[in-house]
Amino acid sequence: MLNIPDDVKNSIKEDSCIVCCDSFVLCMTLDFPRNSNAQADLEIDRTSGDIVLRNIIKDNPQNPLYIEYFVSKKFVEKITKEGKIKVIFVDREFNEEMEYTVKLEKEDINIIRREAGLGN
Repeated sequence: MLNIPDDVKNSIKEDSCIVCCDSFVLCMTLDFPRNSNAQADLEIDRTSGDIVLRNIIKDNPQNPLYIEYFVSKKFVEKITKEGKIKVIFVDREFNEEMEYTVKLEKEDINIIRREAGLGN
């Protein structure tokens, strides 16, 4: 069982994702990738000054899985240092259904760091 803080449990809604503990992305959905090795694209947006990361997981070419979540500078520091984003999919009771890793390319890392105001 995952150790998820109560504030995260109270903040996450079904069919959504949230950064947990500045270290991984938690998605509460029963729609998770069918293939843990599927390619993923990354998109970055800004909403009212906040940074939103979107992963397009190409587990099914006709119907890719889109997940999005707001990120903090601390989270950006961690993922750009590690070169990956850990995504954990859970059900309504917070039982882990799947873990998926988004691998970050050097170009992705530079763009994310620039958007977060951390430079290259």
